[in-house]
Amino acid sequence: MRLAAAFFVLCGLTAAQPSPSTPRTAHQLYDALNALRLDPASAYQIKPEHRIELRRGDAKISFDQGELIFFAALDNQITGAVFSGRGHILTLPRETIEKQQMARFLDSPILDQDFASAYIRFTDATPADLLHQLQAAGLQPESNNAAASRWEPVLSQLNAVHSLRIFCGTLLPTPQPYFYASLDGIATGPFDVVLDYMRPEPFLLGQVHTAAASTFYDVWASYKIPDAVPMAPDFRALHYAINTSILPDHSLDATATVNLRALGAGQRFLIFALSRALNIESVTTADGQKLEYFQNEDMTPQERSVRGNDFLFVVLPRPFARNSELSIQFHYRGNIITDAGNDVFFVGARESWYPHFGDSADFAAYDLTMRWPRKLRLVATGTKIDEREEADFRVGHWKTEKPVSVAGFNLGEYASSSVTSANYSIDVYANRQVEQQLAKRLANNVTPEIQPAGPRRSILGMNREQPLPPNPAIALKQLGKDIDASIRFYETYSGPFPFRNLSVSQIPGTFGQGWPGLLYISTYSFLSPDVQRRAGLSSTTQEHFSELVPFHEVAHQWWGNIVGWSNYRDQWIDEAIANYLALLFADMHKNPDHTLRVWLQRYRQRLIEKAPDADQPAGEIGALALGSRLNSSKSPEAYDDLIYAKGAWVIHMLREMLRQPGTNPDARFNALLRTLVTKYAYRSLSTQDLRREVEAVMTPSMDLEGGHSMEWFFEQWIQGTGIPHYRAEFTVHKNDAVAGYSIRGKLFQENVPQSFIARVPLYATVALGARPVLLGTVVAASPETEFHFTSPTSPHKLLIDPQLTLLCTTQ
Repeated sequence: MRLAAAFFVLCGLTAAQPSPSTPRTAHQLYDALNALRLDPASAYQIKPEHRIELRRGDAKISFDQGELIFFAALDNQITGAVFSGRGHILTLPRETIEKQQMARFLDSPILDQDFASAYIRFTDATPADLLHQLQAAGLQPESNNAAASRWEPVLSQLNAVHSLRIFCGTLLPTPQPYFYASLDGIATGPFDVVLDYMRPEPFLLGQVHTAAASTFYDVWASYKIPDAVPMAPDFRALHYAINTSILPDHSLDATATVNLRALGAGQRFLIFALSRALNIESVTTADGQKLEYFQNEDMTPQERSVRGNDFLFVVLPRPFARNSELSIQFHYRGNIITDAGNDVFFVGARESWYPHFGDSADFAAYDLTMRWPRKLRLVATGTKIDEREEADFRVGHWKTEKPVSVAGFNLGEYASSSVTSANYSIDVYANRQVEQQLAKRLANNVTPEIQPAGPRRSILGMNREQPLPPNPAIALKQLGKDIDASIRFYETYSGPFPFRNLSVSQIPGTFGQGWPGLLYISTYSFLSPDVQRRAGLSSTTQEHFSELVPFHEVAHQWWGNIVGWSNYRDQWIDEAIANYLALLFADMHKNPDHTLRVWLQRYRQRLIEKAPDADQPAGEIGALALGSRLNSSKSPEAYDDLIYAKGAWVIHMLREMLRQPGTNPDARFNALLRTLVTKYAYRSLSTQDLRREVEAVMTPSMDLEGGHSMEWFFEQWIQGTGIPHYRAEFTVHKNDAVAGYSIRGKLFQENVPQSFIARVPLYATVALGARPVLLGTVVAASPETEFHFTSPTSPHKLLIDPQLTLLCTTQ
C-alpha cells in the first residue's frame, strides 16, 4: 500500500497576506516573491545585553550577538530575515512519543543548542515582534551591502520553495500564520524549525541528512499545539476520467479530467500528486479556460529528477461556493514505465501516474481509457467494459463500480489464467520470462544469501545458475487457486469480497502492492522453490514471497482499499491487519499450528535485534504511530520492521485477549474486524477509532486499569517503544491443606518503563516431555510482581507464555 503523502512538502503550505498595489498574475507574484533579496539598509547589530528573541510554538529562539538583516518588503509586507553571529534555541516537545524521537536523534529529549546563522521566512507577526524589540533596545538600522551580497547564494537556493508557500497563502480566505527558520546548529549542522498552521501538525523540528549515499528527512518532532485549529478541507474529488496512450517508446501521453466538489473553505488553490517524471502541458477548466499552475518551477529535467517533488499546484480563478462543482482537465506527457528486459516492464509512480487529489481516505469513481502497443497485455483498476484493436495498438476501457482511493495499471507480454467464483473472478497475469537483471544473476551463479524483507524492502545481490530459463507463467493456475482460497478465508474475518474482479500481475522487483482490484506481485512469488533457491533466496525469504506477499496484498482489498486511514500515524492499522490475516491464512493452509508461531518468532527476533543499517534494535526505534517517520538516516528500513513485524504482533495480542472458550473462540475478534469493515467502509479508520471499537468488545480480563478502557494497551504498544523481558524466581512447598503444592515467586519485568502493565501467563511442566499446564496469569505492573499458585503436582519448571500470546522475551 502506498505510503502517506510527503507531509513536509504537501502540508507545509503557508499563508502570507501581501497586498499588491497592482494586480499580478499568479506567476508574476511568485516571481516577485522568488526575487526578493535582503534590504541592505535594514541591518541591525545585536549585542548580548539586547535580549532579542522569538517564541514560536514550543521553541524559544534568541539572537544573542550578531547581525540581523530583513528582506526587502513586497507590497509593504516583510516576509523574511537572516541572522549571522551567535544565537540559541531551546525547545522541549510536549508529547512522550516526540521526546523519545528527539532523544533518538539528539541524545536528549530537549533541543538546547547554539546556532551560527539563520534563514527565516514568515507570514505571522515576526517582523512586528522583532522590530518592537529592536526599537525597545535602542537599535537603529544600518547599511551593509557586503553582508547582503554574501547572503545572495543562500537566498537564490532557498527562496523558491518558500515563495510558492507564501504565494499559496495569498489565496486563502483567512490568514494562517507561518514561521520557518533554518538554523545552522553548532552541534548538528542546519536544521528546520516550523510553525505552520496549515499543517495538521503545525510544529515541526527536523533535518535533511545524508547516510550511505541516500538522503533522508529526519523528523525530530512533529505534533499539534493547543491553539491550532485544523484547516477545513477545501475540495473533494468525485470522479476521474483518464485517457492514456502508452506510446511505442513506453512513454505516456495522457489527458485526465478531475471533477471536484467545493466544501466551502474558500481556498483558491489545489494540490495534486503527480510524478516529477510527467510534464504538464496544459491545465484548463471544462469550458477551456487556462489555469495557472506550478510544477517544479525553473528546474531543468536533470534538476527535477534530483530535487524535484511529485506535486502539482493549480490556481483557481475564484473561490467556489459550498457544494458547487468544477472540472479540471490536465494534459501531460512523460515516462514512468521502465523496460526491465525480456519484455518485463516496471510501472513506476503507481499512485501518481495521473493528477491525484486527496489521500487514502478520499474515495472517488474512475473511468480509464488506455491505449497501448498491441503485442502487450494491460490490466487496470475497475471492470473492463471493452477492448479492441486499432492498427498497432489495443484500446481498453475500465470503470469502477465502487468508489476507490487510487487507480493503477500494469502491462507486459503476459500469459494469463482465470478462476471464476459465484461473486467474483480472478485473472492472474505473468510473463514467460524473468526480468533481465534476475536472468543474469541466475546465469552468473553468484550466491549471496538473501534475508527476509517487508513487502517494500529492496533485496539485492541474488545470483544463482539456472539450467533452464525460469518461466513465471508456470505458476499461474496454482497461484490463482491459492488467491481464491485466501479470499474465501478472509471473507470470514472481513466480509464479502468487495470487487467483481481481481487482476493479479507480475512486477519486477521484490515488493508487493495491493490496489483496488489490482495486485502487483513480485516475480519471486511466481517462481518455484527450486528457482527461488537458485536465485539466492534463503529458506525464510522463499517463505516470505510464497506464503505472505501475494496474500498480504489480497487482504489489502479490504484493509486499505475499503477501510482507509486518517494520516501517517494510522496507516499501521491496515498494514498490520493485512499482514496478520496473511499469517493466519498461511498457518491454516501450509502447516497448521506451525506457520503462525514461526513467523511470530521471526518477527520478535527482528524487533529485538539491531539491523546492520540501524543504530538500535527495531523495537526501540520508535512507536507504530510514527508510521513513515520510522525510516530515517539512522534506520532506513525501520518502517518494514516495525509496521509489519510489531504491527502483526499487536493484532495477534488483541486476538488472543479477545479469545474465549467455546465452539468459536475467535467470535469476538471476527466481529471486531467485520464491524471495522462495515462501519469504516470508504472512510478513514484512526487509532482512536480502533481503540473505541476494541473497547466495545473487550472482555473483563482486558480491563487491567479499570474504567472499561484499553488506554493501557494502546499507550504501550502503539504510542510506546520497547519489548518487555520476563524472568521468574519461585519456590515450591507441599501444601496439605489443598492436597497439592504451593508455588510462590516473583515475576521480574525489564526493558520497559516501570508503569508498563501486562497480563503474563505462567505454565508449569511436571515431567520431561509433558505438555505444559497453565498455572494462571500474573498482572505485571512493576519491575517485580509476586505470585502464588497451587498445583496438584510439583512443577519441574515454570514457563512464561509458551503459547506466544504476548510480545516479550523470556528466560
